Amino acid sequence: MAIALPLLFGGCQPEPALLREARKATLVHEMRDALLASVEAEKSAVLAVTDEESHAFAEESRKRTGEMTRLQESLQGLVTADGRPGEIEKLAAFDTVWGELRDVDQRLLALAVANSNLKAAWLAAGDSARTLDRLVDALAAVEAATSDAALLRDLSAAAVAALRIHTALAPHIASPDDAEMTRMEEQIRTRGDIVKRALDAAREHGPTAAAAQVADATAAWGDYQRLTADVLRLSRLNTNVRSVDVSLHEKRRVTAACREALTALLEQIHARANPTR
Repeated sequence: MAIALPLLFGGCQPEPALLREARKATLVHEMRDALLASVEAEKSAVLAVTDEESHAFAEESRKRTGEMTRLQESLQGLVTADGRPGEIEKLAAFDTVWGELRDVDQRLLALAVANSNLKAAWLAAGDSARTLDRLVDALAAVEAATSDAALLRDLSAAAVAALRIHTALAPHIASPDDAEMTRMEEQIRTRGDIVKRALDAAREHGPTAAAAQVADATAAWGDYQRLTADVLRLSRLNTNVRSVDVSLHEKRRVTAACREALTALLEQIHARANPTR
């Protein structure tokens, strides 16, 4: 009867070594899958064109990262319990680059969901463009009411300057270079001075019959200046441009390092399970 006890209570026996190695190898494979899924969701968050999509993909990436962390903790328990120096060393190497990747992801996903460049582009193409139309129409109405040659030149120059301001917004939004953006802003200010001088001249020398149109142009210019300032502020944050840069460089590097570390760990596990290889 005593001989049969080990068979009846098999749970008291140590887990077979090959089964433990298989469990560890399975965890590594699952970690690789979770890593790739997290990276795919992160790329989608960076490339998304709406806030809703960006937030959804960023949340998916974080979910996969959490899954990765849980798998790593399970693997850590098995590797620590077995106490094999090679596996401990390879897992520690992975933990180092995995911590680096999580730090990169934290910054990257925060940039991706901010969408400052997209918001700047939407504002420039929407409210800002409509306000520009108001300004140009009001300037044209003042031109139609005056025969003063000097004032006509000023008003025409103002309309051109305002349009050139607007054409500078798109390259400003797309630029990754602070110095280049500063140069563009200086040009915008110079062109803004042209508009201001024309409106001052219209108030001083314009025909009384066009007073309402001058007031409309002045109000539209004030609104356009405020909207332009918002566009430039959002553009300066450059979160979309920066997130693409981080994704293409830092994230790619640490992702490759994580995959290499997992491959090295898996090879170490297989080497132990197949010592004659």
